[in-house]
This record gives sequence, C-alpha cells and structure tokens, in this order.
Amino acid sequence: MSAPDWLRSGVSWTFRAGILAGAMYLGWLVQGWRLGEDLATLKGQVASANAAAADARADLVLRVLDAERKAHEGMQAIEERFTKERDAAKNEKDAFIAGVRSGAIRLSIPVVGPMPDGTGCKDAGAAGGTGREARAELAPAAAEFLDGIAGEGDDAIRHANAVIDAYNKVRDELNVQAERPADISAEGR
Repeated sequence: MSAPDWLRSGVSWTFRAGILAGAMYLGWLVQGWRLGEDLATLKGQVASANAAAADARADLVLRVLDAERKAHEGMQAIEERFTKERDAAKNEKDAFIAGVRSGAIRLSIPVVGPMPDGTGCKDAGAAGGTGREARAELAPAAAEFLDGIAGEGDDAIRHANAVIDAYNKVRDELNVQAERPADISAEGR
C-alpha cells in the first residue's frame, strides 16, 4: 500500500489535517531559517555600507575643516600684511608731512608765466621749448592737503588689494565645497 492510498483509506480527517499542518509548520520553520540567514546577511551589508558612508562623511568633514583652517590662517596673514603696509605708509606720510612743515622738504610745481628775464616760459619738454621751466613752491598746508588726497587713494588701493587677496585665498582654500559634488557622490558609492 502506498502512502497516498494509506492516507485515502481509513485515516481520519483530523489526522490528515494534523499531518498537513505539521508539514506546513516544518516548511514555515525551514523558510524562516533561510530568510533569517538572508536577513542577517542583509543587515551586515547595510551596517558595512553605513560604516563606509560614516567614514566618507567624517573624511569630508575633516577636509572641509582643514580647508577652513587654512583659509582662516591665510586671512590672518593678509590682515597682518595689510596692517603692516598701512602702518608703514602712515609713518612715511607722517615723516613727509613733518619735513614739509619744517621746511626740510619743499614741493614745487611747474607753472606757465614770465621768466625773470621777461620772456615767456615754454614747456621744457615740448619741441622748440627753451629748456627753462618756471616753478612755484607750494605752501606747506597745500602740500599737506595734496599728500592727504594721494594718501587716501593709496589707502583705498591697499584696502582693495587686501580684499582681492582675501577673496582669492578663500576661493582657493574652500574650493573643496564649490567644485566637488561629483567627486563626493562618486566617493560615497
């Protein structure tokens, strides 16, 4: 008698239902063990990917912090250089103004006017000029005023150059953030 015949013969429906339920339970247990192993493998892969992503993120944060530190140091160096140049120019201007006020430094400008011999003054640099040039000495207050105007221009140029240097330094040091989105996404894979 074969098993199917045996099941069909006089075995009760309860027994048959029990065997069927047992077979289903056994199948469910085996499937659960197999899926549990797959789940454990998947959890391990996810943990590994998360660790790699955390390492990559930490690496990027360190690179950005290093770039920010370098930019900050560069900005301090630019500020120190600007302060030294400004102070040196101020000292030079103060010495110049002191010389003008004391009479040790005299400023003059060329003027067009009669020469002491009664002839007109021609531009010494022009073709056919006499090579003589009349000059007028500036009063100390006028020299100081003109030097103040020139000094303000020089200060503005120094300040503009410091701003340009600072911009270039920050752009160069923090370029990590501006031009690397493709590199960042490639590293995260």
